[in-house]
Amino acid sequence: MIYVDIWGPSSISSIHGHKYFLTIVDDYSRYTWIFPLKQNSEVVKVLENFVVFVQTEFETTIKLIRSDNVTEFFMTNFFVNKGIIHQTSCVNTPQQNGIVERKHGHLLNVTRALMIQSHLSKIYWSYFVIHIAYIINIFLTPVLNYSSPHEMFYKTEVDFTGLKLFGSLCYASTLSTNRKKIDPRLSKCVFIGFKRGTKGYIFLNIQSREIFMSRDVVFYEHVFPYQRVQDTSNETNSPDIYDQILFVEDQPV
Repeated sequence: MIYVDIWGPSSISSIHGHKYFLTIVDDYSRYTWIFPLKQNSEVVKVLENFVVFVQTEFETTIKLIRSDNVTEFFMTNFFVNKGIIHQTSCVNTPQQNGIVERKHGHLLNVTRALMIQSHLSKIYWSYFVIHIAYIINIFLTPVLNYSSPHEMFYKTEVDFTGLKLFGSLCYASTLSTNRKKIDPRLSKCVFIGFKRGTKGYIFLNIQSREIFMSRDVVFYEHVFPYQRVQDTSNETNSPDIYDQILFVEDQPV
Protein backbone atom coordinates (compact mmCIF):
# COMPACT_ATOMS: atom_id res chain seq x y z
CA MET A 1 0.00 0.00 0.00
CA ILE A 2 1.28 3.44 -0.91
CA TYR A 3 0.11 6.99 -0.29
CA VAL A 4 0.52 9.61 -3.02
CA ASP A 5 0.07 13.37 -3.14
CA ILE A 6 1.14 16.36 -5.26
CA TRP A 7 2.68 19.44 -3.67
CA GLY A 8 2.55 22.73 -5.52
CA PRO A 9 2.56 24.89 -7.47
CA SER A 10 5.59 26.60 -6.02
CA SER A 11 5.74 30.38 -6.34
CA ILE A 12 9.35 29.94 -7.49
CA SER A 13 10.31 27.56 -10.29
CA SER A 14 13.33 25.40 -9.59
CA ILE A 15 16.55 25.80 -11.56
CA HIS A 16 15.21 23.09 -13.89
CA GLY A 17 11.71 24.57 -14.20
CA HIS A 18 9.98 22.37 -11.62
CA LYS A 19 6.93 23.82 -9.88
CA TYR A 20 5.52 20.66 -8.25
CA PHE A 21 6.69 17.42 -6.74
CA LEU A 22 4.99 14.06 -6.34
CA THR A 23 5.41 12.35 -2.99
CA ILE A 24 5.01 8.57 -2.63
CA VAL A 25 5.08 6.97 0.82
CA ASP A 26 5.15 3.22 1.53
CA ASP A 27 2.64 2.32 4.24
CA TYR A 28 4.70 -0.39 5.97
CA SER A 29 8.14 1.24 6.11
CA ARG A 30 7.26 4.94 5.59
CA TYR A 31 9.97 4.99 2.91
CA THR A 32 9.51 8.12 0.77
CA TRP A 33 10.17 8.89 -2.89
CA ILE A 34 10.17 12.42 -4.33
CA PHE A 35 9.65 13.21 -8.03
CA PRO A 36 9.96 16.88 -9.12
CA LEU A 37 7.47 17.87 -11.82
CA LYS A 38 7.25 20.77 -14.22
CA GLN A 39 3.51 20.22 -14.66
CA ASN A 40 1.08 18.23 -12.55
CA SER A 41 0.00 16.37 -15.70
CA GLU A 42 3.34 14.49 -15.51
CA VAL A 43 1.98 12.55 -12.54
CA VAL A 44 0.34 9.89 -14.72
CA LYS A 45 3.56 8.85 -16.44
CA VAL A 46 5.61 9.00 -13.23
CA LEU A 47 3.13 6.84 -11.33
CA GLU A 48 2.93 4.29 -14.15
CA ASN A 49 6.72 4.05 -14.22
CA PHE A 50 6.82 3.69 -10.43
CA VAL A 51 4.45 0.71 -10.52
CA VAL A 52 6.70 -0.99 -13.09
CA PHE A 53 9.78 -0.09 -10.99
CA VAL A 54 8.31 -1.82 -7.94
CA GLN A 55 7.49 -4.93 -9.95
CA THR A 56 10.98 -5.13 -11.45
CA GLU A 57 13.06 -4.08 -8.45
CA PHE A 58 11.25 -5.88 -5.64
CA GLU A 59 9.36 -8.64 -7.47
CA THR A 60 6.12 -7.58 -5.83
CA THR A 61 3.05 -5.59 -6.79
CA ILE A 62 1.35 -2.50 -5.45
CA LYS A 63 -2.06 -3.60 -4.24
CA LEU A 64 -3.57 -0.31 -3.02
CA ILE A 65 -2.98 3.39 -3.70
CA ARG A 66 -4.53 6.09 -1.53
CA SER A 67 -4.75 9.68 -2.76
CA ASP A 68 -6.89 12.78 -2.49
CA ASN A 69 -9.36 13.75 -5.21
CA VAL A 70 -6.89 15.39 -7.59
CA THR A 71 -8.00 14.43 -11.10
CA GLU A 72 -4.48 13.38 -12.14
CA PHE A 73 -4.77 10.32 -9.88
CA PHE A 74 -7.93 9.00 -11.56
CA MET A 75 -6.09 6.52 -13.77
CA THR A 76 -9.00 4.07 -13.81
CA ASN A 77 -7.99 1.93 -16.81
CA PHE A 78 -4.40 1.59 -15.64
CA PHE A 79 -5.40 0.61 -12.10
CA VAL A 80 -7.92 -1.96 -13.39
CA ASN A 81 -5.35 -3.52 -15.71
CA LYS A 82 -2.79 -3.77 -12.88
CA GLY A 83 -5.31 -5.01 -10.31
CA ILE A 84 -4.66 -1.98 -8.07
CA ILE A 85 -7.33 -0.67 -5.70
CA HIS A 86 -7.54 3.12 -5.72
CA GLN A 87 -8.87 4.70 -2.54
CA THR A 88 -9.59 8.44 -2.34
CA SER A 89 -10.19 10.72 0.62
CA CYS A 90 -13.45 12.60 1.01
CA VAL A 91 -13.64 16.20 -0.20
CA ASN A 92 -12.05 18.66 2.29
CA THR A 93 -10.88 15.75 4.44
CA PRO A 94 -7.08 15.71 4.05
CA GLN A 95 -6.69 13.75 7.31
CA GLN A 96 -7.90 10.65 5.46
CA ASN A 97 -4.65 10.83 3.49
CA GLY A 98 -2.82 12.07 6.57
CA ILE A 99 0.40 10.07 6.30
CA VAL A 100 1.53 11.75 3.09
CA GLU A 101 0.09 15.12 4.16
CA ARG A 102 2.17 15.05 7.35
CA LYS A 103 5.15 13.89 5.30
CA HIS A 104 4.85 17.09 3.25
CA GLY A 105 4.91 19.13 6.45
CA HIS A 106 7.99 17.26 7.66
CA LEU A 107 9.78 17.69 4.33
CA LEU A 108 9.07 21.41 4.08
CA ASN A 109 9.98 22.17 7.71
CA VAL A 110 13.39 20.54 7.37
CA THR A 111 13.86 22.06 3.90
CA ARG A 112 13.30 25.50 5.40
CA ALA A 113 15.94 24.84 8.05
CA LEU A 114 18.40 23.61 5.43
CA MET A 115 17.83 26.73 3.32
CA ILE A 116 18.59 28.94 6.32
CA GLN A 117 21.78 27.01 7.08
CA SER A 118 23.13 26.83 3.53
CA HIS A 119 21.87 30.22 2.24
CA LEU A 120 21.46 28.74 -1.23
CA SER A 121 18.92 30.44 -3.48
CA LYS A 122 15.38 29.09 -3.44
CA ILE A 123 15.65 28.18 -7.11
CA TYR A 124 17.46 25.03 -5.91
CA TRP A 125 14.45 23.94 -3.83
CA SER A 126 14.04 20.64 -5.72
CA TYR A 127 17.54 19.58 -4.61
CA PHE A 128 16.69 20.55 -1.03
CA VAL A 129 13.51 18.44 -0.96
CA ILE A 130 15.12 15.37 -2.58
CA HIS A 131 18.04 15.53 -0.14
CA ILE A 132 15.72 15.91 2.85
CA ALA A 133 13.76 12.83 1.74
CA TYR A 134 17.06 10.93 1.60
CA ILE A 135 17.91 12.05 5.15
CA ILE A 136 14.47 11.14 6.51
CA ASN A 137 14.71 7.69 4.91
CA ILE A 138 17.97 6.77 6.63
CA PHE A 139 17.44 8.18 10.13
CA LEU A 140 15.79 6.43 13.04
CA THR A 141 12.22 7.33 13.93
CA PRO A 142 10.01 6.47 16.94
CA VAL A 143 7.18 5.79 14.47
CA LEU A 144 9.05 2.62 13.45
CA ASN A 145 10.25 1.71 16.97
CA TYR A 146 13.51 3.53 16.34
CA SER A 147 14.31 1.84 13.07
CA SER A 148 14.78 3.80 9.85
CA PRO A 149 12.54 3.59 6.77
CA HIS A 150 15.57 2.33 4.83
CA GLU A 151 16.14 -0.54 7.28
CA MET A 152 12.46 -1.45 7.25
CA PHE A 153 12.18 -1.32 3.47
CA TYR A 154 15.48 -2.83 2.31
CA LYS A 155 16.17 -5.03 5.37
CA THR A 156 19.76 -3.75 5.48
CA GLU A 157 21.66 -1.37 7.75
CA VAL A 158 22.35 2.18 6.60
CA ASP A 159 25.88 3.21 5.61
CA PHE A 160 26.47 6.73 6.94
CA THR A 161 30.03 7.08 5.68
CA GLY A 162 29.04 9.02 2.57
CA LEU A 163 26.75 11.47 4.36
CA LYS A 164 27.80 15.12 3.91
CA LEU A 165 26.44 18.51 4.94
CA PHE A 166 24.22 20.06 2.29
CA GLY A 167 25.57 23.38 0.99
CA SER A 168 29.05 22.85 2.39
CA LEU A 169 32.24 23.71 0.55
CA CYS A 170 34.01 21.11 -1.54
CA TYR A 171 36.61 20.89 -4.28
CA ALA A 172 35.77 18.50 -7.09
CA SER A 173 38.26 17.17 -9.60
CA THR A 174 37.86 18.65 -13.06
CA LEU A 175 37.58 16.36 -16.07
CA SER A 176 40.78 15.71 -17.97
CA THR A 177 38.91 16.20 -21.26
CA ASN A 178 39.88 19.55 -22.82
CA ARG A 179 41.93 20.38 -19.71
CA LYS A 180 45.30 21.93 -20.47
CA LYS A 181 48.43 21.43 -18.42
CA ILE A 182 48.17 24.75 -16.57
CA ASP A 183 44.39 24.64 -16.05
CA PRO A 184 43.04 24.10 -12.50
CA ARG A 185 42.70 20.49 -11.42
CA LEU A 186 39.90 21.30 -8.96
CA SER A 187 36.76 23.43 -9.06
CA LYS A 188 35.25 25.19 -6.03
CA CYS A 189 31.73 23.89 -5.42
CA VAL A 190 28.99 23.31 -2.91
CA PHE A 191 27.44 19.93 -2.21
CA ILE A 192 23.74 19.69 -3.18
CA GLY A 193 22.87 16.02 -2.85
CA PHE A 194 23.10 12.47 -4.14
CA LYS A 195 21.78 10.92 -7.32
CA ARG A 196 19.80 7.70 -7.02
CA GLY A 197 21.56 4.77 -8.66
CA THR A 198 24.91 6.53 -9.01
CA LYS A 199 27.95 6.37 -6.74
CA GLY A 200 28.72 10.05 -6.82
CA TYR A 201 27.82 13.46 -5.44
CA ILE A 202 25.94 16.34 -7.05
CA PHE A 203 27.68 19.73 -6.97
CA LEU A 204 27.02 23.34 -7.85
CA ASN A 205 30.08 25.08 -9.29
CA ILE A 206 30.30 28.43 -7.47
CA GLN A 207 31.86 30.31 -10.37
CA SER A 208 30.04 28.91 -13.40
CA ARG A 209 26.81 27.86 -11.60
CA GLU A 210 27.06 24.55 -13.46
CA ILE A 211 25.47 21.52 -11.79
CA PHE A 212 27.43 18.30 -12.26
CA MET A 213 28.36 14.98 -10.65
CA SER A 214 31.69 13.64 -9.43
CA ARG A 215 33.12 11.08 -7.02
CA ASP A 216 36.60 12.61 -6.73
CA VAL A 217 36.11 15.38 -4.17
CA VAL A 218 37.46 16.87 -0.95
CA PHE A 219 34.90 18.23 1.54
CA TYR A 220 35.16 21.12 4.01
CA GLU A 221 31.91 20.62 5.89
CA HIS A 222 32.51 23.44 8.38
CA VAL A 223 32.44 26.05 5.57
CA PHE A 224 29.28 27.25 3.79
CA PRO A 225 30.32 29.46 0.84
CA TYR A 226 26.87 30.95 0.33
CA GLN A 227 26.49 31.95 3.94
CA ARG A 228 26.24 35.70 4.34
CA VAL A 229 29.31 37.14 6.02
CA GLN A 230 28.55 40.23 8.07
CA ASP A 231 31.21 42.93 8.23
CA THR A 232 31.39 43.68 11.97
CA SER A 233 33.59 46.71 11.32
CA ASN A 234 30.78 48.36 9.36
CA GLU A 235 28.09 49.98 11.47
CA THR A 236 25.46 49.19 8.85
CA ASN A 237 26.28 45.47 9.07
CA SER A 238 25.92 45.19 5.29
CA PRO A 239 27.25 42.10 3.46
CA ASP A 240 30.68 42.46 1.92
CA ILE A 241 31.03 43.17 -1.80
CA TYR A 242 31.85 39.55 -2.65
CA ASP A 243 28.59 38.49 -1.01
CA GLN A 244 26.64 41.15 -2.94
CA ILE A 245 28.00 39.99 -6.28
CA LEU A 246 27.54 36.24 -5.90
CA PHE A 247 25.00 35.49 -3.26
CA VAL A 248 21.86 37.52 -3.85
CA GLU A 249 19.03 35.33 -2.63
CA ASP A 250 15.97 34.42 -4.68
CA GLN A 251 17.38 35.72 -7.94
CA PRO A 252 17.71 33.45 -11.01
CA VAL A 253 21.25 32.86 -12.21
